[in-house]
Amino acid sequence: MDIQEFLRLVDDAAERRAHYATMLPAFYDLATSPYRANWGESFHLPPFGPGESLAEAMRRQERELARAAGFGPGMQVLDVGCGIGGPALSIANASGAHVTGVNIVPMHIDIARAKAAEQGLAHLTRFVVADMVDMPFPDTFFDGAFSFDAICHSPDKPATYEGIARVLKPGAVFAGCDWLCADGMSADEYREWIEPICRYAALPAVLSLSEVAGQLRDAGFDVDMCQDLAEGGDMTPNWQAFEDAAATIAAPRDPEHEVLWQHATTTARGGRAGKFKIGHWLARKRREAQPQSASTDHRMSTV
Repeated sequence: MDIQEFLRLVDDAAERRAHYATMLPAFYDLATSPYRANWGESFHLPPFGPGESLAEAMRRQERELARAAGFGPGMQVLDVGCGIGGPALSIANASGAHVTGVNIVPMHIDIARAKAAEQGLAHLTRFVVADMVDMPFPDTFFDGAFSFDAICHSPDKPATYEGIARVLKPGAVFAGCDWLCADGMSADEYREWIEPICRYAALPAVLSLSEVAGQLRDAGFDVDMCQDLAEGGDMTPNWQAFEDAAATIAAPRDPEHEVLWQHATTTARGGRAGKFKIGHWLARKRREAQPQSASTDHRMSTV
């Protein structure tokens, strides 16, 4: 996909949703190298403890999630939207669980497989090119699941949550984090603060924290916890990191650099203002549950 077609698609939420499967690899053709340069091998935004570096905050968040979810040796665990494999490899190494990562971006899967081999973790990981909306796994296969800042890319979040519930065993834990908007935003506020983030990060749209909790329940989960990640640490270093990344582009020279500059700038702006959030949750698949009708909001029915 050339840059002009990409810009045409991302300018409209309906187009982003309809063409997600081609738009997302195109976005990561632009963003993967800058992400690795600025964030390393894990593409998520962690809460920071006192004096922590970005790498330390990420590893701590990944390992705390694995402990809270109870992942351990002998378990089959699913990573939904695995990126280039950083969290999957970290959690497999720390917990001893076998982690299967899915991602719709073939380049990311190639990188993740190579990293697993380099780190001697190929026996504890598997990376599959697959769509999180329609995953190619049998029912009740996995003992647990997690996701880091990835389901925001889904064009149909209710179907994604229902698919995760389908492949989990009854009682299995699904823990994760995601890009969200503040609760209680008006449609005008969403358009001002969140739509620019979605446009330049190739997101169809994002949910609020309360909407995530509701959609998880509708999909067949009991939600033990769902809250703003800022309650567990300082999120401001993430916004500074985006601002620093934007500063390296200072004067965008072409459409590709303009996308990256806008991506970094709009994300930092929304985060600083408290309109853009990272939420996290811990949920358990109900033992005798059938997915219910997906909940909706005022923006779009397939968010």
